[in-house]
Amino acid sequence: MAGFFSMDGPFVKYGTLLFDMIILSAVWALMGGILPVMILLSTGVLGMVPPIVGLLLIFICLLHWAPATCAVVYTMGKKQRGTDTYTMRDFWHAYKTNYKQCMLLSLFITILVCVILYNIWLILNNQASFGSGTYIILPLEGLVGIEFIFISLYVPALIARFEMKTKDFFKYGFLMANKHLLTTIVLTALFVGAVYVCLMVNMGLLFVIPGLYMYIAAALLERVFKNYMPSEDEELEEEELEGFSLDAERQAIIDRYMNQTKYDEEGEYRYVKVDESGEDVVEEDDYKIVRVKDESETPAEGEKQEEEEEEHQ
Repeated sequence: MAGFFSMDGPFVKYGTLLFDMIILSAVWALMGGILPVMILLSTGVLGMVPPIVGLLLIFICLLHWAPATCAVVYTMGKKQRGTDTYTMRDFWHAYKTNYKQCMLLSLFITILVCVILYNIWLILNNQASFGSGTYIILPLEGLVGIEFIFISLYVPALIARFEMKTKDFFKYGFLMANKHLLTTIVLTALFVGAVYVCLMVNMGLLFVIPGLYMYIAAALLERVFKNYMPSEDEELEEEELEGFSLDAERQAIIDRYMNQTKYDEEGEYRYVKVDESGEDVVEEDDYKIVRVKDESETPAEGEKQEEEEEEHQ
């Protein structure tokens, strides 16, 4: 029982996670524009300004859903990967770093979704004008709207995890959302459920549910992203092909059997890069120039060549 309440026990671990979810949910609601809109609606401020101004204020507030979501997913993703996290510091870092890209993508997605919703409303209220075309246009509008909702589930997480051009986030968001359709459907169902619980059950859950949803979403999306990231072994092979090794002892053994080993006066191991012709290649001052003597060379010739190399250095 003592282990359950220890610093490394489940009670502290999951209690800390729950606390972080509450903090991030509250910050997300504030920085994502939800709380400001609720304040504007509940205080009657919108009644004091022209309707167009009120709608513009609401639109500007809600545009911040993308940078806030990106920051929460970034923080939750670090928790999922087991790396050291500082909840608020990680949130602000991701929020400020990705703010510009997130706002551009949020503006584009929000405007298109609003246009699609308006078109659907217009078609439903003017079916007589559209006639039989209603049964063609309406499903197409709905399909496009669903695709943009799918993309919006991936884009903030992509921005939090990768560095790309703005247009590439849309491209890869679209490809991933449709290639990993099962994950996309699960994310959509969780999103709809989270919205329903917050709006229909209790608005107080707004300070818990967003953090919980994004924690689960970060876990699901991390599994998807791993399919597009090189493994550690591939990175190691790539580094070794370029002439470097992350394992000095392994490189020492390889060089020893390839007759490329040299010891300095203090007995420390040094190695150099060798090109295809066998000549030494030095790109940094840290590398020591050495040339292995051929067995056919006489001692005098070897000593003479070493003296010439020392003078050259």
